[in-house]
Amino acid sequence: MKLTFLLLPVAVALTACGPSKPIAAQPNYLEQPPANFPVVSGEAGPDDIGLFLAGKPVRRGAVLSRIQQTVEYQNHQREINDIWRGQVRRRINLMETWSTWQVNPVVGSGGTIYYPFGGPDLLHVSAMFSQARNYALMGLEPVGQVPPLESLPPGEVLAALDAFRQSVKTQMLAGYFITKEMRSDLEHSVLRGVTPILLSTVAMMGGEVESVGGISAGGNPGVELQYYDAGGMRHTAYYVAGDLSNGGFKGGYQQWVAGLGGKATYFKAASYLMHDNRFSQARAFFLNQSRTILQDDSGIPFREFAQGSWTFRFYGDYQSPIPLFAEHKQEDLRQAYANNPRSPLGFGSGYHANYSNANLLLAIKR
Repeated sequence: MKLTFLLLPVAVALTACGPSKPIAAQPNYLEQPPANFPVVSGEAGPDDIGLFLAGKPVRRGAVLSRIQQTVEYQNHQREINDIWRGQVRRRINLMETWSTWQVNPVVGSGGTIYYPFGGPDLLHVSAMFSQARNYALMGLEPVGQVPPLESLPPGEVLAALDAFRQSVKTQMLAGYFITKEMRSDLEHSVLRGVTPILLSTVAMMGGEVESVGGISAGGNPGVELQYYDAGGMRHTAYYVAGDLSNGGFKGGYQQWVAGLGGKATYFKAASYLMHDNRFSQARAFFLNQSRTILQDDSGIPFREFAQGSWTFRFYGDYQSPIPLFAEHKQEDLRQAYANNPRSPLGFGSGYHANYSNANLLLAIKR
């Protein structure tokens, strides 16, 4: 069932008893518009909100176009662009090339990809499964809303951009979100929740948002994004804010996820929650539902894959988790890497940001 986003004025969204918002400075407008940011007219839509946040010229939206003619916005644009050009674009290109030869022939085109614990990380799941039609992202981060930027004072909008950059910087540089940091960065801002991040991700990837709507996934709030990628292929991205532990992943929520008919599951930087028996129901669900599972060692423990039921392909190298998760070392996985052919990875994955110690396991159901 579709739900409607409430575009609340900031005076309602941020009450006197709530957290303080960033201090809005007086905008410094440029005398001449930058050549690559022409002045446009009309009212901004969700796609324009994404472009604005991603540091790209809006297609429509007189108010946002005017804000883009400020010193503060041009600084935002430069910082976002420097991160994207400096590291992110190269990693995404490497992932897409690798996936073209290693993943796409196995998974095929179309269908739905499950991404548990991925939060709003549409960037990496779409790079790894570019031929999928649908992506089902799951996390605990609040859904948020399409921010009503054109109805807010320009200084307030500009003040929110710094928090937004901080919230996406870890994902862009390291390849995953840190939930606590993201909440801390955005909870004081008009850009709360994951919806603005999803919109900006589509823009960064060169796509175009067609529509945005709220959903209920078995009683859990979510958002549905329909968009076209840079090549013109149409996709739907779902994000659901729901508990995947045994106490939450049941009933209507599990039925809703099952109804998407996912053909593959992707685990990356999953906090080793699939190693915890409090998540045994979700672990069994994704093992049963998926024809293919692509994961780093933070996903489903190697011992949980029924031997004889799966074929494995090993990529990169596995020795141990990072020290923070040392208790989740898998000796059987280390032995499997030692005893089977393995292919190199040219990019980092999850907590192993350096490709030299990153690992990916491709499990294919027989």
